[in-house]
Amino acid sequence: MQFRSDIGRKTLEKCTTQHTIFPCLPAKEPEGSGKGVPVPGETDLHKTLKKEACRWLFRMGYRSIAAEVRLPPLGIIDAVGTGIFRPYHNYLCIPRELPQVCFIECKASRSDFLRDHSNDGQMLLCLMERNGNRKGRRRRGRRPLRQAVGLGKFKSCLMQPMANLHYILAPAGMIQKKDLPPRWGLLSYGEGGVNVVVRPDWQEFARSEYVDSAIARTLTGDIYRADDRAINSVNRELFAQQQALAERIRSIRPQSILAPTYQAPAE
Repeated sequence: MQFRSDIGRKTLEKCTTQHTIFPCLPAKEPEGSGKGVPVPGETDLHKTLKKEACRWLFRMGYRSIAAEVRLPPLGIIDAVGTGIFRPYHNYLCIPRELPQVCFIECKASRSDFLRDHSNDGQMLLCLMERNGNRKGRRRRGRRPLRQAVGLGKFKSCLMQPMANLHYILAPAGMIQKKDLPPRWGLLSYGEGGVNVVVRPDWQEFARSEYVDSAIARTLTGDIYRADDRAINSVNRELFAQQQALAERIRSIRPQSILAPTYQAPAE
């Protein structure tokens, strides 16, 4: 990718904090570096999982990748990748090109994983609402029912299918195979990187065009917000330096210096 000026290159380098553009992979940042866009309630481990999820998608052959992609009505997906795979090099190993869409949800804690599970009986209610919407299309003026109210993100992805593959990325040993929702796979993150623990079931229907447009919107907005994030980062660094200087000044103990006594010259 060529740029006509250095401004475009600098802007593109700044936008790799929250959403990552590939194949220009950024250098791996150490945990707790404090860089990036702060998300309310997000820990350093969750940021690391999102970056590792994007890197894993790129290694698997996906070429349109972004993090924190907003996909109504599912919400925000931590890592999304799309791509067209060659014959026999796709997930199904079929002798033709196959477009694939992959979602990865990053879970840094057990409580975060359980929060996206649905309550008992909620799936049946959503199926009843979907059946009512299908019958109510013939009636004009009838407000359609929301088909995914009360569902967690795991089952919402099945009720509103947009991806072929769904993974959960978590630290090694935190989630077991029996805890996984239906059709979801499991990726574990440890000292050896990201490893596949459970392969997901293939979802035949996916909305690749809609997901690609959402990725484009996410990356475009991230480029426009890159300058603001850079300025805020500089302001935070200056404020931290001012605080350190103020603490250093307050730590200096005052010392009283007396004026020397006057002595008359000897005659």
